[in-house]
Amino acid sequence: MPSVRLRGLNQVRKRLKGGGEVVYWYAWKGGPRLEGKPGSPEFVASYNAAVADRKAPRNDTLAGLVTLYKSKPEYLNLRDSTKKQWSRWLDKISRDEEDSDIGGIPIRLLDDKAVRAALMDWRDAFAAHPRAADYGVQVLSRVLSFGVERGVLNINRAAGIPHLYHADRSDMIWEPEAMTAFCAVAPPSVSQALRLACLTGLRRGDLVKLRWAQVSDISIETSTGKSGGKRRVVAPVLRETRELLNEIGRRDATESVLLNAHGNAWRPDSLTERVTEFARKVGVDRTLHDARGTFCTRMCLAGLTDEQIADLMGWERERVRQIRARYVDQDRIVQALIRQVAANESGPKTPNFRPTKGGRKC
Repeated sequence: MPSVRLRGLNQVRKRLKGGGEVVYWYAWKGGPRLEGKPGSPEFVASYNAAVADRKAPRNDTLAGLVTLYKSKPEYLNLRDSTKKQWSRWLDKISRDEEDSDIGGIPIRLLDDKAVRAALMDWRDAFAAHPRAADYGVQVLSRVLSFGVERGVLNINRAAGIPHLYHADRSDMIWEPEAMTAFCAVAPPSVSQALRLACLTGLRRGDLVKLRWAQVSDISIETSTGKSGGKRRVVAPVLRETRELLNEIGRRDATESVLLNAHGNAWRPDSLTERVTEFARKVGVDRTLHDARGTFCTRMCLAGLTDEQIADLMGWERERVRQIRARYVDQDRIVQALIRQVAANESGPKTPNFRPTKGGRKC
C-alpha cells in the first residue's frame, strides 16, 4: 500500500513517569490529536476528518460571514465581472490554514479594535503587489460593512486601512508628441482605441462595450458600468472624434465600435496591457487610464466649468477641480509668465541687459 504524505502533522513526545516515552500525533500544531498509528487507515481517516472540519466555514467566524455574504443580494446582484474578481479575494479572506490567514477569526473578535492589527498583517502578506493588496482590503471592508448592515457586527474594523499603492496620475496626460510617437508603432486597433478614449473620456469598461447604436452625429451616450447603469454619460462628438469614427468605419448598430486585431470586442485588461506595451516601446510613461485626464484637461482649456465636465465624465466636481489646479491652471500661469517676461524684455530698458562702458552687455 503506497504511503500518503500528510501535510502539517505535529509530533509531540512525552515522558512517562515510569521512564518510558509516548508519542502523540496532531493534525497540525494546536490541532486535534489523531487516532491510531501513523500510516494506518484509522490515522488517515482521523487526519482527513480534522482537515475537513478545519476547512468548513463556521457560522461564528469571518469565513462564515463571507459565506453568508455570498448568499445575499449584496453579492449576487453584482456584475459578473465584479463577482469573478471578488470571488478570488473572498476565498483568500475565508482561508484558515496558515498563521497569517484570517478566515478563522471569531465574529465576536471582529468588533475588537485589536483585530485591526491582524487585518493589516493580512494585507501586508500581499505587499509585494500593493495594488492587489489594496483591492483585497476593499473586498474585506465590503464584507465587514455587510456584517454591520445585517446587525452581525457593530463596526467595520477594516474601514480606513491605509493604501499601500500611491500613484497620483491626475497631471498625467497624453501630450500630442507622446500620442504621435505611440501611434507610429501601435497597430490601428490599439491606437484607435486610445485616441477614442482621449476624445471621449469614457471609462475603460464603457469604452470596450461601446456600440454603434450609442453613437450619433453629435454625441456618444452610455450608461456607465461603474454605476450599474444608473448614471448616463454623454460625450460630445468633436470634429476629431467624427474623423476617427469615419476612419474606424461604421458597422451594424449592435456591433462594438472598437475591435481587436482578431475582429472581436476588446477585453478591458487586454486593451490596457496593449496600450502599456506600446507606450513602453517608445519610452512614454502613460497608460490607458491617463486618457480620461487628457479629455478632462481639454475640456478645461475649452472653457467648460468643473460642474459641466463632472457631468460629462460622471466624476465628482472635486476631482475635476484637482486636475484643473494641478495641470490646466498651472500651465496657464506659466504661459502667462512667459508672455509677460517676453514683453518686458522687448522694451528699451531691460534690467538684465544694460550696456557697459566697454560696450558689452551683462
